[in-house]
Amino acid sequence: MTGQSDGTNLSEPLYNQENPWKVGPKEFIYKYIRYLPLVLVSVGLFLTLAYIKIRYSVYIYRMQSSMLMKDDQTSGNRSPDARFDELFMSGGVTNVSNEIEIIKSRPVLERVAKDLNLQMTYHNEGKVKTSLVYPNYPFFLEILTLSDSSHEFGCTVTLLGNQKFLLDEDKRPMEFNKPFRIGDNLCRITANRSLSENAFVNTKFGVDWQPLRLAAENLAGSLSVNQINQQATILTLDFESENADLGNDVLNKLMSVYDSLIIEDKSRINANTLTFINAQLYLLNDTLRGVQGGLKDYMIENQVFDIEGQSKAFLDNLKENVKDRDEQEVRLSILNWLLDYIGDKKNAFELVPTNLGIQEPALLPLMAEYNRLQLEREANLRTTPASNPLITGIEAALEKVRSNIYQALLNVRQSYNIAGNNLANEQGQLEGSIRALPGKSIQIVNRQRKQRILEELYTLLLQKKLETQIASASTISNSKVVEPAMGSGSLIRPDSSRIFTLYFLFGLLIPVGIIVIIEVLRDKVNGRADVEKHTNAPILGEVGHSEAKNTLVVTKNSRRFISEQFRIIRTNLQYIIGKKDNPVIMVTSSFSGEGKSFVSTNIGAVMALADRQTVIMEFDIRKPKIVSGLELKRKMGITNYLIGSAKFEDLLVKVEGQDNLYVIPCGPIPPNPAELLLDPRLDELMKEVTNRFDVVIMDTAPVGLVSDAVTLGRFADCTLYIVRQGFTFRKQMLMIEELYIQKKIPKISILLNDVSMAGGYYSGGYNGGYGYYGGGYGYGGGDSGYFEDSRNSNMKSIVKRIMNWWK
Repeated sequence: MTGQSDGTNLSEPLYNQENPWKVGPKEFIYKYIRYLPLVLVSVGLFLTLAYIKIRYSVYIYRMQSSMLMKDDQTSGNRSPDARFDELFMSGGVTNVSNEIEIIKSRPVLERVAKDLNLQMTYHNEGKVKTSLVYPNYPFFLEILTLSDSSHEFGCTVTLLGNQKFLLDEDKRPMEFNKPFRIGDNLCRITANRSLSENAFVNTKFGVDWQPLRLAAENLAGSLSVNQINQQATILTLDFESENADLGNDVLNKLMSVYDSLIIEDKSRINANTLTFINAQLYLLNDTLRGVQGGLKDYMIENQVFDIEGQSKAFLDNLKENVKDRDEQEVRLSILNWLLDYIGDKKNAFELVPTNLGIQEPALLPLMAEYNRLQLEREANLRTTPASNPLITGIEAALEKVRSNIYQALLNVRQSYNIAGNNLANEQGQLEGSIRALPGKSIQIVNRQRKQRILEELYTLLLQKKLETQIASASTISNSKVVEPAMGSGSLIRPDSSRIFTLYFLFGLLIPVGIIVIIEVLRDKVNGRADVEKHTNAPILGEVGHSEAKNTLVVTKNSRRFISEQFRIIRTNLQYIIGKKDNPVIMVTSSFSGEGKSFVSTNIGAVMALADRQTVIMEFDIRKPKIVSGLELKRKMGITNYLIGSAKFEDLLVKVEGQDNLYVIPCGPIPPNPAELLLDPRLDELMKEVTNRFDVVIMDTAPVGLVSDAVTLGRFADCTLYIVRQGFTFRKQMLMIEELYIQKKIPKISILLNDVSMAGGYYSGGYNGGYGYYGGGYGYGGGDSGYFEDSRNSNMKSIVKRIMNWWK
C-alpha cells in the first residue's frame, strides 16, 4: 500500500476554484431569501404601528399672522418741527428685537389669557385620545369662591341625557346651576342650551382651571415671534395648537393687546404731563396777577407813564441784555419747578414731564430712563405684589435715577446761576450809565421785566398744554396688523410621511440588524459557502439530514433522496481514486459528532450496491460506533489481530440484508491506541484486506483530536473529511486547509453532512436539487416526485423541515 500520491486533476473542473470570498447577486439572494418573511412581517408590523400612531395622535396645527412695526424716524407723517415730534413721544428708531420680547412677555400673555378666559380649559375625553374644546363649550364652570389662586384644580364632568351630570367618580347625578365644591373651591356648572350634546364624540369632559401665570406660560410655549429678515420691521407670529380657532383667537388678541398697551403707555405720559402743566398754570396765574397789580399801583402812585423818550439812548444797549437775562430766568424757573417736583416724595412714583423745553444733553436720557422704569413698575404691579423682589429692585433703580436727575438739575441750576450772574454784572454796568434817570423809572423797568417774564412763562405753559392735549387726542400705536390669523392653519404634527418613513426604516433595519448580529456571532459552518471561504480543499458532495432511526439509510431498493446523494458521492469518488483497483478510503473529521461513522457506513453500503466487495474497518478504536449503529454482535476485532490473539477470518462480520458488505470491528479498546496503530501487524492486516476486498472504508478517529488518522493515512488512497453543517466550527476549516496544503493526509475531499436549506445558497437539503456531482443546482429535488421522500412525508417531517429552514 502506498502513501499519499499526487493523484489526478479530475476534481478541478468539478468545483469552483474562483475567489471563495466573492458572492454574486444570485448567491446573495439564495443565501438570505429565507429571511424575507421575517423582514416583511417586521415592516408590516411597524407600518401598522405607524398607522396607529398617526390615527390616535393629537393633530397640532400652526396658525400664522404678521404685523408691521412702524419706525418713527422714517414715518411719512413726521413733522419737520422736532419740538412737535416730542408731543408724540417719539422714541427714535424702533428696536424690533425689543418689541419681540415685549410681545412674548408674561404681562402681555397674561392679559391675552385673561381676555380669552384661557384659565379654564375644556377637553372632550375619548376612548383613546382627548381633544380640546374651544370656543363652543357644552357647559360653563363658574368659580364662585376661589380658595387659593396660586394652585390649579380640575374635575371630570359626564353629561346625562336628563339635563344632569356626574362629577368625577361620584355616581350621584347633580343638577345644573347648583353650587358644589371641588376641594376648597365653590363652583357651579351652567348648561350651554344653544349647543347639543351630540356635537361631541363623548359625553365625558375634563375641566381644568389654572392660575393666570401658568396660562401665560402655556401660551408662551406654543408662541414664536420672528423677524422676516434683518432689514424688514415686519414680524411673523406663529402659534401651535390642536384647535385652529384657539390659535387664531390667541394671535389676533395678542396683536390687539400689544397695540392697546402702547397706546395706554403714551396716554399715561400725556395725562401726567397735563396734570403737571395745569398745576403750574394755577400757581403762575396768581403770581402774574399780583405783579400786574403791583405795577399798576406803582405807576398810579408815582405818576410815571412814559419813560421811553428819556431813556431810549441807554436802554437800546440794555434791551439785549435784558432779553438774555429774561430767557435765563424762564429756564431757571422751570428748573426750580422740576427740582421741587422731583424732590417731593409724593411724586416718587409719578412720571416726569419731558417736553418743557429743558434741552440739557445729560438730563434728557435720565428723565427717559426714569419714565421707562415707572412704566415697567406699573406693568409688573398688575400681576406681582409690591413686596416682590422684582418690584423692590425697580424701586431701588427708580430712587437711584431720581437722585441722579436731582443732582443733574442742581448742576444745571448752578450753571444757569453763573450765566445769570454774568448777565447781571453786564446789566449793572448799563444801569450805571442811566443812573441819572429817576429811580422811579428804574423801578418801573424792573417791575415790567418781571411781569414780562411771568407772561412769557404762562404763554409757554399754555402752548405746551394745548400741544399735549392734541397729542393725547391723536395717540396711535407704532404697530399695524398686516395679516390677521384666520383659517385652519397648517398641520405640523403628526407628520404622516415622516412617521411612515421612519417606521418603515425601523421595520427594515431591526430584522436586518438581527440577521447581521446572528451572522456575525455564528461560529459554525452554515453551508457550502462557509467551507469555500476558508479552504481550497475540494468538496466531494453534500448529504442531507436523515430522519431515519437506523444508521444505514442506503439499501438495495431505497429511492429516498439521501440515498441518491450517497450514489452521487460514489460517482464523484471515481474521479478522486481514478483507476485504482482496490481503493482504500479513509473517513475522518475534526471532532466527534459530525457524522463520520454514519457516512462511513453508508459509503460502504453504496459501494456494496455496485457489486463490489466492501469492508468497513472500525479504526476509531477509542470511540467505535459502526457495529453498534448497524446493531451487529461484537466479536474479535482489529486490536485482537494486532496483539496476535485473532486471525483475519475471525474479524469479518457480515451485514445482514446487505450483499457484499462486511465490517471489521475495532475489538476491545486498548489503553494505548496510538502506539498500537504503529504495530507492524497493521501492515499485514491492511494487505489481507486489500487482497480480499474491492473497496476498503477506514472509519478513523477525529483528526482534530488525535493523530490516528495521520498515522493511518499511509494506507489510504483518498480521505473523506466530514464537515457537519451547524455543528463544525468555522475555525476548523483552517485546520483542514493546513492539512490540505501540507498534504499530511492523502487527497482530502470534504463531505458536507446534515445539509439543510438554511445552509446557504449551495445547500440542497430536501428541496435543493443537485447536479451530477452534487455542486451547484440540479434538475428537481425532494419534491420532484423522483424520490420516496416526496410521497411518504408526514406532519413530523414537515415541521422538522420548517425548523431546519429557520435554523
